[in-house]
Amino acid sequence: EPKKSEVTVGPALETSHRSLTNDEYDTVAAAVERICPRDEEPGAVDLGVPEYIDRALATPTLAHVRDDFVRGTEVLMRRAQGRHQKPFAALAPDLQDALLTEFKDSPAASGEQHYWTVLIGLTMEGLFGDPAHGGNRGGRGWELIGFGNGRRGCADPSGHHHHACETRKG
Repeated sequence: EPKKSEVTVGPALETSHRSLTNDEYDTVAAAVERICPRDEEPGAVDLGVPEYIDRALATPTLAHVRDDFVRGTEVLMRRAQGRHQKPFAALAPDLQDALLTEFKDSPAASGEQHYWTVLIGLTMEGLFGDPAHGGNRGGRGWELIGFGNGRRGCADPSGHHHHACETRKG
């Protein structure tokens, strides 16, 4: 597969996705970027999390997960459109956060809560899993938490500490 050196701008071609439509993919990409936004470190999109999720959902053993996940993504899309007359990906970050928080804070057995749990799980896998599976591009997710070649985070000589490292002292 050709290496993408940077995030593609605009909607990707339909054929580049294995499980999601363009609209669903853009929605998922925007959601995972809110979960792990780019700051001075790469964010979820930089690290290939949307590609990872799209690829993971194409695995036959995850067919049931894919159906639930697509349904949940569509609910998120409808809510954004219904409330703000815009696609989720086009909303301001605070409006995106508000919608995601509703899912997170939904009752335990609800579809929304289930979607949130799966979204977080897939995002974490995409950030920190083996780069061979399409996420954690260049192993940079590991650097975020202080592992990997760059060994940023805990051992950062500039004295900046990543919050993910605080638990590793001791």
